[in-house]
Amino acid sequence: MKTFAKASLIGLFFLLTPKAMEAQYQFGYLSYSKALQSMPDYAKAQEALNSLQNKYKEEAQYNEEKFKKMFADYLQGQKNFPEQIMLKRQKELQVAMEQGISFRKDAQRLLDNAEKDLIGPMQARLDSVLTLIGKENGLSFIANTDGKGLPFINSAAGADITEAVLARLSGKVIPINDPKILAAPAAAPAAASATQPKANDTPQPNP
Repeated sequence: MKTFAKASLIGLFFLLTPKAMEAQYQFGYLSYSKALQSMPDYAKAQEALNSLQNKYKEEAQYNEEKFKKMFADYLQGQKNFPEQIMLKRQKELQVAMEQGISFRKDAQRLLDNAEKDLIGPMQARLDSVLTLIGKENGLSFIANTDGKGLPFINSAAGADITEAVLARLSGKVIPINDPKILAAPAAAPAAASATQPKANDTPQPNP
């Protein structure tokens, strides 16, 4: 009777165990930036962003050089200019300075928007892959190892899913508990070469 009750309690325990505890790993972890940068479109997007950033930077430098020249001319002529011209030059300097500041702010805003347009869809796809892998493997959560936010991870409880995610992004599916599937080396034809007769071992016909 006691044995039956004990068995019943054990069965009840497994029935009430959460699905996440049935998985081999409780959580997964990966380098989000590594996975993102591995995507085929990332390099092209980054190249486009760098090109746009360089153009804005060149224009900002042009505005800065223009302002420096205006300010140098103002300092050189402030002793000789009439008051009305001095006031006009001061207003021009003020306007040029405000335009330069405004341009830098607008350029940064446009760069941020361009990054969202180019990188955002890739981040959305990566997030969907992470969600899919997490659900398939019953993981409680997936942690990002970028930076120093996770100085220690218990590898017995969590699985490094980086390679599994990279494979899924390229259209392949590999288990998270065996992320690196190495191809078996081709078997050397040792047996065949051992049985094959050498040229000087060819039997000679009887005379």
